[in-house]
Amino acid sequence: MEFNRFHNNNSIARTVISPAFTFGFWAMLCIALCCVSVSSLAMSDKKEKEIGKEMYEGILAEMPIYDEPKLVEYVTKVGNRIAKISNRPDYDFTFTIIDSPDINAFATPGGYIYVNRGLITYMTSEAQLAAVIAHEIAHVTEDHPARIERASTTNQVLSQIIGFITQSGDVAEASALWGQSMVSGYGRDMELEADQVGAQYLFKAGYPPDAMIEVISILKDTERVEKRKALDTGKKAQNYHGLFATHPRNDKRLQQVIAEAGDLPQSLDAEKNIVPFRVATDGVTWGDSVRPPKPKENRFYQEKLRFRFDYPAGWKFTQQGNTIIGRPEEKPYQMTIEIHQRTKDSPYDFLKNQLGYSLIKKSEAFTQARLNGHRGFVESADGKPDQRIAVIYYSRYAYVFRGELLEGDNLKAADEEFNYIINSFRPLSVRQQQARDAKTIEYVKAKKGLTFEKLAKYLKLGKYGEDELRLINGYYPVGEPDPGEWIKIIR
Repeated sequence: MEFNRFHNNNSIARTVISPAFTFGFWAMLCIALCCVSVSSLAMSDKKEKEIGKEMYEGILAEMPIYDEPKLVEYVTKVGNRIAKISNRPDYDFTFTIIDSPDINAFATPGGYIYVNRGLITYMTSEAQLAAVIAHEIAHVTEDHPARIERASTTNQVLSQIIGFITQSGDVAEASALWGQSMVSGYGRDMELEADQVGAQYLFKAGYPPDAMIEVISILKDTERVEKRKALDTGKKAQNYHGLFATHPRNDKRLQQVIAEAGDLPQSLDAEKNIVPFRVATDGVTWGDSVRPPKPKENRFYQEKLRFRFDYPAGWKFTQQGNTIIGRPEEKPYQMTIEIHQRTKDSPYDFLKNQLGYSLIKKSEAFTQARLNGHRGFVESADGKPDQRIAVIYYSRYAYVFRGELLEGDNLKAADEEFNYIINSFRPLSVRQQQARDAKTIEYVKAKKGLTFEKLAKYLKLGKYGEDELRLINGYYPVGEPDPGEWIKIIR
């Protein structure tokens, strides 16, 4: 399967490498999004906004969004700084971080700019972040989408997005073919124009235009590592449409259009803003996120003891110490779940010896979710109908379920709900309770004698750990940090 970086010569364009997700999805998605056009004529601002808003809502509905406030505020601040001095300073831009490890950035009509979390982790300064955003803003301000002689509706594009997400074969194949036709749609001239205009924006905003080449160099270096990984694993080497074989240092045309932006006075060199970037990106997620799933309706979660159970609609549960009590609305029964210390007895013997039930009617052992349990009925006090009783062993505890009628004698209807709750008891998976955190980017000061090779071994980052550390710190392929230098680590 093919995946892309940037799709036309050393330019900060649509789709980039995809080290963790399905490569083809991001490649075709971003090409499609950035090249979409309602007609071959320039769109009005109103129409652009309508299309962009619809696509924005579709993207937010289908893609995870990185909503860590510190980084979101920072990216928005940098983006607005560029937008303010662009050719369309009154245009309303929206900046969004996609929660994906893929190295990617793209823009859609209406001024919607998207930057992947994964791309940010490979940068080392605010100027580099500004370069990516400036290139994307340039595509919008230069009206590149509308200059492509294509006619695709918003719904078609969104259906292609969904097709890749759901891996629907027919839709994915159709969108792949459509996306491939878009690869040559922008063309190198448009991409160079976005680089040129983006570099001008950087200059006007007080950033060094060379940051554009720095970012492209990062992408080229990352491409090389990914190709080594592909060869090492025996997989087909990926074909990156976004980069030619030459390195940005050797691309005369690219250097020329960026040089035309101008040279900043020496006093403005600090506008690379390395320190603010370090503060904003400290703690950003590296690789795949580990997020708890969205809580399910009518499900009780106990994260400390790592269990959950479901209950029928209308029930409400509360926990008081080691007892969980649940009652349905307008129904005369309840269930309590008591948490006891587990013993060496079997679940059946626990009911008899620890709880003192000498007679258990309809007694039966059961196993669910690889947990051993026992259940049956026991007599109630005061002549009430029998109670449903069950015990499940999990970890160090015995969970005792007790269902009882508060009035009436319709035990059959109540017992169906009691058993529903008992049968739904499950351990919380590691992912569900987020017991392990995702790896993050952290900044530390290098000590004397520290090398990236030693650091990768210490952090247990695997075969390509040294390469990754070099890439995210701007030291690929050679070089070591100076003592006292702030560097990024993956932990």
